[in-house]
This record gives sequence, C-alpha cells and structure tokens, in this order.
Amino acid sequence: MRRREFLVGAARATAAAALSPVLRGWAQDAAVIPASLSVKPHNQVSVIPPDFTGLSYESAQLAYPPFFSADNTALVAYCRTLGKQGVLRIGGNTSEFTRWTEQETAAPVPMAAGADTSATEKRPVTPITPASIRDLAGFLDATGWKLIYGINLGHNTPQQAAIEAKFVHETMGPRLIALQIGNEPDRYGKQGFRPSTWNFDAYLAQWLQFARAIRRHVHGVRFGAPDIASNISWVVDFAEKARKEAIFLTYHHYAEGPPSDPTMNIDRLLHPNSKFDSEVAQMQQASRSSGLPVRLVETNSCYNGGKEGVSDTFASALWGGDYMFHIAQAGQTGVYLHGGGHSFYTPIAGSLEGGFTARPVYYGMLLFDQALGSALVESVLDAGGANATAYAVRFADNALGVAIFNKDASKALRLNINPGIPVHSAEVLRLAGPSLDSKTGVTFGGSEVSSSGGWSPSQTETPDHTDSAVTLDLPAASAAWLRIA
Repeated sequence: MRRREFLVGAARATAAAALSPVLRGWAQDAAVIPASLSVKPHNQVSVIPPDFTGLSYESAQLAYPPFFSADNTALVAYCRTLGKQGVLRIGGNTSEFTRWTEQETAAPVPMAAGADTSATEKRPVTPITPASIRDLAGFLDATGWKLIYGINLGHNTPQQAAIEAKFVHETMGPRLIALQIGNEPDRYGKQGFRPSTWNFDAYLAQWLQFARAIRRHVHGVRFGAPDIASNISWVVDFAEKARKEAIFLTYHHYAEGPPSDPTMNIDRLLHPNSKFDSEVAQMQQASRSSGLPVRLVETNSCYNGGKEGVSDTFASALWGGDYMFHIAQAGQTGVYLHGGGHSFYTPIAGSLEGGFTARPVYYGMLLFDQALGSALVESVLDAGGANATAYAVRFADNALGVAIFNKDASKALRLNINPGIPVHSAEVLRLAGPSLDSKTGVTFGGSEVSSSGGWSPSQTETPDHTDSAVTLDLPAASAAWLRIA
C-alpha cells in the first residue's frame, strides 16, 4: 500500500456519533465557525521531496553502536513508518566532544542519548569507532534512509577529521548525503571553544582548512554548511563567499526556549512567529542567490530537550505537522526534528533495551508524510478568525491532498472546500487527542502507533461533497488530512 492511500475496506463513519468522543462532542464543546478554503491546483508553490522528513540525533549515541543497527528492529520500523525515504542527521552539541578511534570498545554500555542541554560544560569524550559506523550503515540499509554526518570542529584537527571522514565516506557509500563540519559554530565564542573575537570570517577560514584536508583524503566528498544556531547572517555570508564549497545550506531553529521561562507555553507554540518567518525569508533569499537548497537540519519545539507539558503534548502534534508544511511551502527541502532518549520533545522516546514509544509530535509528522513527493499548490483559507492553517498539494496522478490544522481550542470549523478539480471521491484521516495538553491518547486515522513501530489507519471518513466542493467539519484543537480524487 502506498503511504498516501487509505486502506481499502477501512471502517468508515457516516455520522459524528460513530466517531471518536472528540468528534462526537465537537459541536457542543466549541463555537462552530463557518470557514472556506479555495485551492488553485495548477499554481505550484514548491515541491516536497520524498525524503523531506528526517530525524536528528546526538553524536553521543554512537558510543553505543547497537542502538543504530539493523538489529534494532523497532527503531527501524518507527523510521520506516515515517517514510521509506528519509534522512538521519547525526550531530548536535555532543559532536564537538567526539574522538575518532580505531580501538573498539569491548562491551559498550547500553544507553539512549537524549538531547544535549549544554555545549559548554565538561563531559566525557564520545568515542566513535569503526563498529559505530558499520552498525549505522546497517541501520540505514534497513530503513532505506540516508545520512548527514557531523564532524567535530570545536575540538579536533584537520588531519583527524580527514581520517574519520574517509572511513565514514567509504563505509556509507551512497547512503551518505553530506558531511557537516562543526555544530552551531556561531556560538563558539560564547561557549569558550574560540576567542570572544570569533566571527564568520574566522570560522570560514577554519572550515575551509578542515574541508580541504578531508578532500585531499576523500574523493567525491560533499558538505552541507554552515549549521548555525541562530545567526542567519552566517548563512547569507556562506552563500555569498563559499557557495561552491557545499551542496546545500543548513541551519537550526527552535520554536521556543528556554524551558524555565513560563511564557514558553502551548499558546505561544501554536501561534505564528513573525521573527521566524523573517528568518525563513532570509534563508530563501540566500538560497536563490547561491543556487543552493536549504535544509533545516536540527529543530523542535523548545530547546534544551523540550519543555514538559508543552513539547510532550498533543499540541506538539498540531505544531509539528503545521510547521513542516510551513517550511516546505517556503521551498526548503528537509526538516529534521531533534531528539533521542527520553527528552520531552523527542518524536521517538525510549531505548533499545526498554522499547520505544511514539510521542505526540510523531503523529504530526505522520500527517505531513501523507504529502511526501507531491507539489504544494496555492490555497487561500478564510478561517473566520480561528487560529487555523491549511495547505494543499497535487500528486502525480492529479489527486489533491489538503491538510488543515485547527489550533484553536475554542472554535470548531465547518469548512467549505473548493478544490478546483472535479470531486469523484473524498476521504479523511483525522489527527486527534483528548486535549491540547494530553500526553497520551493521540491518534491519526483512528490508530495509535504500535510499540513495534507500525501504524495503519483504522478509521477513514467520507465527508459530504458535491462534484465541485467538499464540506468538512473540523473540531477545535484537531487536524485532518483530506484526499480528493
């Protein structure tokens, strides 16, 4: 079955009473707002590559090679459920505290590395061994995913970086998309990795020194850069001064932070961020001027591992799905949510020994993934004042997909959708949870992700439609994926 197709014979609901409690009570629990969505299916905005979705993990996880291995069948399944093509990015703060060694650890200690919360404190150095890389290659073979791999720039030498890069490149082969040299180098001056006078020109000089040393040892190696934390001017400068050195531009973004700030809450997460929109526009201008695509290689809701009661709730599912569409609509070519271990914001929580669980944000990624390989097209939503967004895509077979996110906790929508194509059939999968702050009970298509990483929809719905329009009722604090053919 193709991921964007619904199961033939899945249970269909013809009345709200036959649906989940969230949908049964939608008219009673919230004000019902008339809304409309108009789609222009031939006005293409951008393309969503089949490998747009990805996950970002700390390099520290490589200290325990069995974690990323083909034998970790549950984690393999969780990744494959997100897409038969995808990207695993290895890096993060701990990438600056790694050391390549050919001396294997006899019995590595089981561990699941969570998101790193500090780039300045002293810590044990993470050994990266041949077993780490060979097992990682097997994991990628099992998932069908590819790799972006981070090289230590903070505490390393060009010669040592070249030795590690050579082994990674030769072991990964076509699985390796690119190397990254350094993680968030725009913060090195504050972290104490470099003098306080550290700036972009000093960074670029060192980056080129490492890149040239690696190229002397590794034929055909490719790079992504500059992997900044927040200083978008470094991306602009890299695009201007070093565009021929990389195959894509990279940056990081967290929607909120720090977790200790009480204003970093669900309401803030679910509302537009004008500052980020301005940064996205700058990224796209850098992309156009350099001819290099952009990948958001590390991102999530709230930095430093997320915030309990925000990052691990159903609100993060609505945020995550909407966020990925928003980035794709801007023309960027990949979004990789950071996580690992039991951090609050990780899409997949757990360990090899204890098993894994899909956190709510994973379900938002699942909704987005229904659109992989399609083209985003122009659409206009009138949500009647509700906090809602919508995106429309066109598939190769000319079917349309529509994603609608109602992030409003007090307003339900009765949507009249004009798809711009004749309507022969319409089917809906719903993203639902008991409440915005719920940590469990989240479903997509009526189903939860199993403990073994599998998912398939158990509940599809046929909304009312004519040959030219579809009517869709969308409860407060919920989302839906509509396929029209």
